Amino acid sequence: FGGGDAIPRHVERCAEALRAARHPALLVGGAGTCDEAALEALGDARRLVPALSVVVENAFSRVERGAGRPDWVRAPYFPSDAQKFFAKFDAIVLCGARRPVAMFGYEDGVSRLLPETGVFEIDAMDVSGALRYLRDLLGTPDPAPLAPPRHDPALPSGRLSPTKLCQVVAAVQPPRAVVVDESLTSGTAYWDLSKHAPPFSHLTLTGGSIGFGLPLAVGCAVAADDRRVIVLQADGSGLYSTPALWTMANERLDVTVLVCANKSYQILKVEQQKQRLPASARNAKKLTSLNQPAVDWVALANGYGLDARAVDTADDLKSALLHSFDTPGPFLIEARLA
Repeated sequence: FGGGDAIPRHVERCAEALRAARHPALLVGGAGTCDEAALEALGDARRLVPALSVVVENAFSRVERGAGRPDWVRAPYFPSDAQKFFAKFDAIVLCGARRPVAMFGYEDGVSRLLPETGVFEIDAMDVSGALRYLRDLLGTPDPAPLAPPRHDPALPSGRLSPTKLCQVVAAVQPPRAVVVDESLTSGTAYWDLSKHAPPFSHLTLTGGSIGFGLPLAVGCAVAADDRRVIVLQADGSGLYSTPALWTMANERLDVTVLVCANKSYQILKVEQQKQRLPASARNAKKLTSLNQPAVDWVALANGYGLDARAVDTADDLKSALLHSFDTPGPFLIEARLA
């Protein structure tokens, strides 16, 4: 990855710090989370330094995940939680990632999330090359173990909840799926539940604004037209960009839109609670409710030219998802959550 002798010497110091630490972490970004050679190097590094945690920011752009991929650790969302999370490591090496900061300003004043000491940065244009070089400095790993057999989690039944929704998606999503994740509060369980799913690409919100899910799904479906795109879409955020549904229909894109319909801007309620704002006030309730009037996502999708159905049980969600995967073109599912 070039740069004369100074860069290799710096990476050597990073390798020494990881080997010497009791609780080392490698915070990875950029191509390090999706390049095949980088993923292999990260797997090798984990076997060479068993205590190593391979970390991604909470708001990552793209991570290759699932069976056979690195055992990623996702940093917490709220700044105070993230600060405590990073404080437990005595050596943190950044590669392809900038020092993370809080998404928003909070009363507690937490902005910078990393500790003041024990942090090393590898600033390389070739992130994959830097990770391979770091791996080589750590030693020669034993051959990679055979991939474990696919773990088929038990499917839930009964009335849909956010956790049951995540369980069903993780259990039935097809290999090589592209998962665009703007599920927000409804999808908090998905990260852990999808750990052993067939290999897939996971994309999330990076900038703090909302409404990116549907347009991003269009871009993914055009760029990877041989793969099924699944959008985990919070209902409030989805309302910012519904014209993307027309584009999906017009282009016959293979996109499964799963609307997490809790009829509420739940993420704003969480932020209200975090800021200790009065949630019971009339205007606060009015601005965070999606019930007056309720949005009929099936009718909305039909109006844009998509086939759609509403579900309120785990069994019906499984059936609708499998139908969408087997049917070319876009399909919208309104998951009515309890």
